[in-house]
Amino acid sequence: MVGRCGRRTGSEPLGLEMGGPTGPSFIDGNQEHMELSIPAVLKAFATAGSAVRELSSWRARARGAERALIGELRDNLHYLDMIADDGISLDQVVGKISLDEYKKLSNSGFDFNSLKKKRIGDDASLAGTDLAVWQGKETAALIESIYEKLNELRIKYPLVGDSRKYRWGVRVNNIRKRIWLLLRHVREK
Repeated sequence: MVGRCGRRTGSEPLGLEMGGPTGPSFIDGNQEHMELSIPAVLKAFATAGSAVRELSSWRARARGAERALIGELRDNLHYLDMIADDGISLDQVVGKISLDEYKKLSNSGFDFNSLKKKRIGDDASLAGTDLAVWQGKETAALIESIYEKLNELRIKYPLVGDSRKYRWGVRVNNIRKRIWLLLRHVREK
C-alpha cells in the first residue's frame, strides 16, 4: 500500500490507479480504475510534456501579469502530470500547487478574458464529453474554474484524502483536461 506520504508500506496493492495518456499511475492507498477519455482535439496536449512545452511557449510570448499567471499554470500542470503520469502521490504535491498569481490578479481586477478575447470555440470531438459545456464560454470562466478546482484539491485533500468518494484521480485528470482546453483555445486563430 502507498501511504499518505507516497511510500509503499508493505506488499499490498499499489493503490489508486489513474489511466493517464502514457499509462496507469498511482496516487495513494485507495484503488480506483479509470480510463482517461481525451477528445481528439486535445490529444496533442496529452502526450508527455507537450502541454507544459506549449505553456512555456505561450509564457515566452506573454508580458507582465499574464506571464506570471501562465508560469503558475505551467508549474501546477507539472505537478498534476507527475501525479497522473509518474506515480507521484498527491500527498507530495498538494501543498506545492500555487494559487498566488491568480489570487493577486483576481483581487486587482485583472481581466482574464484579455488572455484570449474570443469565446471558446466549438469542436465536434468535445460533444458528449465533460468539456462540451465549455464551448461558447469566455476564457475567464475557464480560468476561474481551473483555479477553483485547484483550490478544492488544496483544501479538501489534506482533510479527506483517504475518502474514496472524492475520486482524486478523476479530479486531477479533469483539471488537466481543462488546462489542455485552455491551451487549445489560446492557440486557435
